[in-house]
Amino acid sequence: MANKKQRAREFIIKTIYMTAFIFILGMVVVSCTKEEEEPLVVSKVSLVYLAADNSLSGEGYDKLEAIRQGWTATPGSRVLVYFDSADKGASLLELRGDHQMDILEEYGEENAAASEVFRRVILKAAGLYPQATLNLLVFSHASGWLPQCSYNNPSLRSVVMDRNNEMDLADFADAIPNNSFQYIIFEACHMAGIEVAYQLRYKARYLVASSAEIVSPGFTDIYREYIGELVSGNPVSFMQQAFNYFDKQTGYMRSATFSVIKTAKLEDLAGFIKTYCDINKEVNITNIQPFDRNSDHLFFDFGSYYLSLLATDTQREELSALIEACVVWKATTPYFMEGYRGFVIEEHSGLTAYIMQEAYPSLNERYKQTEWYKAIK
Repeated sequence: MANKKQRAREFIIKTIYMTAFIFILGMVVVSCTKEEEEPLVVSKVSLVYLAADNSLSGEGYDKLEAIRQGWTATPGSRVLVYFDSADKGASLLELRGDHQMDILEEYGEENAAASEVFRRVILKAAGLYPQATLNLLVFSHASGWLPQCSYNNPSLRSVVMDRNNEMDLADFADAIPNNSFQYIIFEACHMAGIEVAYQLRYKARYLVASSAEIVSPGFTDIYREYIGELVSGNPVSFMQQAFNYFDKQTGYMRSATFSVIKTAKLEDLAGFIKTYCDINKEVNITNIQPFDRNSDHLFFDFGSYYLSLLATDTQREELSALIEACVVWKATTPYFMEGYRGFVIEEHSGLTAYIMQEAYPSLNERYKQTEWYKAIK
């Protein structure tokens, strides 16, 4: 009888242990399965739009390679690159942490300066990673707010150029759904204009741009070391490194006019200008800081111009404070492109502005169609 009881007790104990083992094993299997079913959420995506189907094609390849070399994958972050060159069709690429690139889509020959193409790429990026905060970097020829083919100067283009096609600022803005980006960084010339910033005020929280041209090779070398700063959402740190790069150069290469602009304060700035500045007042434009290398200037320092339209020191102090609220970071070299029809930089508010001139009646009429002019008239 005792042996039977003992065997029964041992059977019960073994059964309990076996049940516990199966339960624990089941929990491990369920846990592993659950982890496999819950992919990492991508929270930050940088979309790079390399529109280089133009004279910048070679530089576009250099930038793509620099970004590939510089990007080290981090959990929850991605880099997508739309690349269109002069010798190949356009494609959408995704960078991997092992410095490799996956081709997500190939488009063949297409016009990267077409607003519908630009919008398609933005929507694709947002669709791939719907929970992510998106940042945008744009590289191409550009000329700020100036409409395409509006000014006979080969160095000036509108926002994006593809061979003989250009994208107007208004079309560029319309292609971007509101609140799409944390920031937009322009590796393109003359994009720090108030006209540009105001047109894009609902598209991104911050704009990163240059008042003057960007001297080649632009940000190529900075990508190799600091592309991660852009992906992580730290454009000020990236731009400080970009400025340091140019500031340590010699000759014409020591040329930079960079700024980071906060769009949330731009309507306050426009309201003040409308209330207190006499935009019909004639000014001697030779006294206003220029930011282009032409004898007939089209890009002037915003602060230098609008401060000259005010009546009192108090108003000028208030406007200066509003400009500082909009321009959260800026840096400039003392001179721009020395020896190449360059200019001394005595004033740099971080924004530029167009001043209407009798010599450009057609351009003046186009300027009156900008959202900035309509806000301050």
